[in-house]
Amino acid sequence: MRVARIRVRADVTSFRHPFFVTGRQLGFDMPPPSTIHGHCASALGHWPDPETFFFGYHFAWKSRGHDLEHQHLASSLGPKAKTFVDTPGGRERATTEISIQPVWRDFLFGCVLDLYVAPDFATAFRSPVYPVVLGRSQDLAEVESVDEVELVKTDRAVLQNTILPRSFRPAVRFGTTVLLTRHISQPPERNATFAQYIWLKEPVFRGAGPGEPRAFVESSEIQLADLWTDPTVLDVAGFPRGVYLHKLIDHQ
Repeated sequence: MRVARIRVRADVTSFRHPFFVTGRQLGFDMPPPSTIHGHCASALGHWPDPETFFFGYHFAWKSRGHDLEHQHLASSLGPKAKTFVDTPGGRERATTEISIQPVWRDFLFGCVLDLYVAPDFATAFRSPVYPVVLGRSQDLAEVESVDEVELVKTDRAVLQNTILPRSFRPAVRFGTTVLLTRHISQPPERNATFAQYIWLKEPVFRGAGPGEPRAFVESSEIQLADLWTDPTVLDVAGFPRGVYLHKLIDHQ
């Protein structure tokens, strides 16, 4: 299967947990699928069709930490507000009050994303329409390389620094189960859908010997149609990188 492989580097990024609006801003250790969809949209200049969009990725970072960030909270004062401000046209009644609240936020440092998408995206990432960011709008990133590679089916693969569908849990005994934003519809509705995934930071080996403690457990319950390998990227033992191609919308 022919795909484009885009390598993106970012010195710092943050993927905020969507269920915490105020207070400590917890972050994910990997970009949610909706973030990848938006990342590709910034390169194209328009939203990729969610019905046909697919992606796979390998996402690694060197360290993580937290720091203070200012939140600007706006509230309506209502028609009876007694606060006035000076404007070029005279004194006017204030309608909105802004308060600044410092909060802790999680950050990832030294990030590298290898993104696998349809070959049509290669041209867009060589000349992105909008600034390249990974995470927040101020988290500037750099497209380091754009290649076209052939993904293949093999019985040997190493799965690491990636996400897998929750349905792979019977085959993968390691990794953290997380709830991620899968897709956010276009304005004005902006409805979000969520799905459970397995985040794998440490390696899991498919096709390893019976003594391998981190072996992928073959099971008839697991659908492997979307599990591929990148034969151009091998680990020290010669296992090719496993690439699972995710979709935003299921057609079942």
